Amino acid sequence: MNSINQFPNPMKKVKLFLLLFVTAATFTACNNDDNETIRSKPTASNVEIGTANNKRALIGRDFHFNADIVAGDKIADVQLKILPKKGETYTKDWKFELSWIEYRGAKNTTVHKHFNIPAEAPEGKFDFYFIVKDENGTELEIKEELT
Repeated sequence: MNSINQFPNPMKKVKLFLLLFVTAATFTACNNDDNETIRSKPTASNVEIGTANNKRALIGRDFHFNADIVAGDKIADVQLKILPKKGETYTKDWKFELSWIEYRGAKNTTVHKHFNIPAEAPEGKFDFYFIVKDENGTELEIKEELT
């Protein structure tokens, strides 16, 4: 009996390993990520809700809002909402919503607005929302409590 035939050829093992490695790499390395692009969301800084950022509104009086916006792509919509807070009771149903189309298409802007809180607004705590929608489909939502 020949002792050389007792041990497998090391080159065959290497070739088999390389073949398995190349096959595995071919099936795992090919990934089409063209449809999965990362979309940047809008950001806001220097946000001021109410005079001196006190997050308070006076019924029938001027309300101050400010935010510096940078869109991920371009701004599609800018909204401000004051909505009833869950768990709170009010003397009447009330909500307040504004939308500003003049910012549509801008990459960055400062939203600086003054508007009156209507006289029919009830007293209480409300949810304040500032929403920026981007043309790329992303959205920024800031939610604060407003008195």
